[in-house]
Amino acid sequence: MKNIGVRYGLLGAVTVVFYFALLYFVKKDLFLNPALQWGSMLIYLAFMYKAAQDDCAAFGTERDFRNIVRTPFVVFLLINLGYWLFYYGVHLADKQLIVMELERKIGYLQEQMSAATDPVQRNDLNKQINEFRTYQNNPVQPLGPVLAQMTQGALGGFALAAGIAALLRSRN
Repeated sequence: MKNIGVRYGLLGAVTVVFYFALLYFVKKDLFLNPALQWGSMLIYLAFMYKAAQDDCAAFGTERDFRNIVRTPFVVFLLINLGYWLFYYGVHLADKQLIVMELERKIGYLQEQMSAATDPVQRNDLNKQINEFRTYQNNPVQPLGPVLAQMTQGALGGFALAAGIAALLRSRN
């Protein structure tokens, strides 16, 4: 494959999906662990950096900054797409995963409610808890929030790509 960004993006996507599949099949709680979720960013960064290095080795760092940012950003987008497709698919296939996430959210809101002193805030938290409990009876993974999170991630991915591009450009 000639396009460096696409090559590393697809390899990174396979790696991230394998990482999360391993976590999911070992123990579902590991799949939901925030530290392990954020830990996957190391995979993203490794593939983004290597792709940017190869791109700069092939085409130089004297190019326009936008051209240097493009490759690591494409890598991020492809890896992120792979992750979110896997995430959505797993949630469609395993409703228990949705229930586990709802239980965690309810627990967090109950902690907030016990610490809250304002009756209005307590009432709002109680409404949210009751809403989540109704979702537990019929767990569904809607596509909208997944697409929203994927889009938000792209903003962060662009910042990472710009940082990598700036680092590589400053070294030369």
